[in-house]
Amino acid sequence: MDKKNPPIEYKNIPDSPGVYLMKNQSGKIIYVGKAKNLKNRVSSYFKNINSHNVKTLELVKNIADIEFFICNTEVEALILENNLIKMHRPKYNILLKDEKTYPYIKFTKERFPRIEIVRSTKKLNEKADYFGPYPTGIFFAVKTLLRIFPVRDCHRSMDKYTSPCLKFYMNTCTAPCKYKDIEEEYNENVENFKNFLKGQRTEIFEILERRMKKFSDNMEFERAIAERNKIESLKKLLQTQIIEYSKEIDEDVFVFEETNDIVFLCVLNIREGKVISKNHIKISLERSHEDNLFERLVTSYYEKRNIPKNMICDVEYEKNENLIKQWAEIEKRKDIKLHFPKINSRRRQLLEMGYLNLKEEVEKHFRQKKVIQEGLQKLKIELQLKRQPLRIECFDISNIQGKDAVAAMTVAINGEVEPREYRHFKITVKDTPDDFLMMREALTRRYSKLSQEEFPDLILIDGGKGQLGIAVDVLESLGKIEHTDIISIAKREEEIFKSYESEPYIFEKTDETLKILQRLRDEAHRFGITHHRKLRSKRNIKSALDNIVGIGPKRKKELIKKFGTIANIRNAEIEELTEIVPEKIAVSIKEML
Repeated sequence: MDKKNPPIEYKNIPDSPGVYLMKNQSGKIIYVGKAKNLKNRVSSYFKNINSHNVKTLELVKNIADIEFFICNTEVEALILENNLIKMHRPKYNILLKDEKTYPYIKFTKERFPRIEIVRSTKKLNEKADYFGPYPTGIFFAVKTLLRIFPVRDCHRSMDKYTSPCLKFYMNTCTAPCKYKDIEEEYNENVENFKNFLKGQRTEIFEILERRMKKFSDNMEFERAIAERNKIESLKKLLQTQIIEYSKEIDEDVFVFEETNDIVFLCVLNIREGKVISKNHIKISLERSHEDNLFERLVTSYYEKRNIPKNMICDVEYEKNENLIKQWAEIEKRKDIKLHFPKINSRRRQLLEMGYLNLKEEVEKHFRQKKVIQEGLQKLKIELQLKRQPLRIECFDISNIQGKDAVAAMTVAINGEVEPREYRHFKITVKDTPDDFLMMREALTRRYSKLSQEEFPDLILIDGGKGQLGIAVDVLESLGKIEHTDIISIAKREEEIFKSYESEPYIFEKTDETLKILQRLRDEAHRFGITHHRKLRSKRNIKSALDNIVGIGPKRKKELIKKFGTIANIRNAEIEELTEIVPEKIAVSIKEML
């Protein structure tokens, strides 16, 4: 972009709140921002150019056009900004990614509430009670608790069905579909289940012990034993130390630090006055530009989480309080309070604890980074590589007897995996279990059109000498063998083989050099298996749906497109299925899958 001729005249920029979309020469959106005053914010990009940092200069250099959305208020602009960033994923906006997708427990609000484990966070604002997210052990916990507090987890209509299902005979449901007069008992189980998740364990134990004593006094020994078994099961469950997050939360400590083009975010979760967990996230700002970092972090972090009633933040961000509160009220339907403790107090101490944990995470990152760099240097020296392996690409094949074969490519940059660079190749060689032939296809497709400048510093193949030989042969036939180095890692002994060498390289299991390669290899295996399962699941869906009356090719295609897997279809609500099929067929799907 010509600095003397910005893409838009300052005088034509509205001075109202709104959102601006910066586009490059091809019309692609490269940055989305919001402003209380569009004219002041946008014009600042083209004034005092010499005072801009490198990232802002890079952004400005690529602006060819700017589009505006005028809003009534700043909070409207904030909501619109978030929606547009999610939609367009612009190059220069930070994208807060949390690789963890933790499940929630959902209780529907109806006469006989239904329990469900959900991973989707899109429905958290629907009329239901949610508990979560749970980092671990929730499926075992729910299975155990359903035996203690029988609550239905089916999608049956309580008005249409009058006969109990198998779960009634397994004692995990009291069959409200048939026994309509148990509403009081049923809802007592629901409340006890919820109260246990909220941490009211003493009360639950007291209830069960009273029941046990009552049955024993009445000489109903079998029922007394059942209550005793419930108590023992609960005690065993508590020993697993599952951390519970209820909707009845207290507060989060929200702190972050920006250093060396990385944002380190630390969130402490406080429940009933106690710190019970923390969440650390790292976000790269290497090419990102962000004017309102605090606002972007808060709105992105809580997009997929229940926002607490109280947030403890640094006093530096007190000026953002009203905007965040308005956003939470509109987007999360939650009335929240932000606290900015200035003097010594309970919340001030919690804030300091947050910063202590944040500091440790920052120091840990740079310690690890130093170790990784030393590992990469050792890899270069020991294997006599052409250059420092700053970019490594790893390949693995996933298939079952040639079916649904996928080649996975994972990438490490500076020794750390970079998921945004991952690729998968759906193998076109059909119905053959020949891994060598599949590897040949994947490598040919990847490197046939790649220029020397685009080549990785190192190619890593999952396998032994045979797989390595295929990679060498492909690169030789393409006339590009001199562009990079090629090695393989054999799983059994973790031996490293290098092209044109017969003897393997052996590293100690604790050596960071080996760990760098193992992490990337394991990622390739995981990434490949995940995509292979998706392909296999789609094929299985087709066959499973073929057995259901009323589902033809068109409906089958729509179901696969919307839900992706059999599990997703099985766990979908009737209302979701009826968006594609009639209710009668939706019920058949729930019963037959």
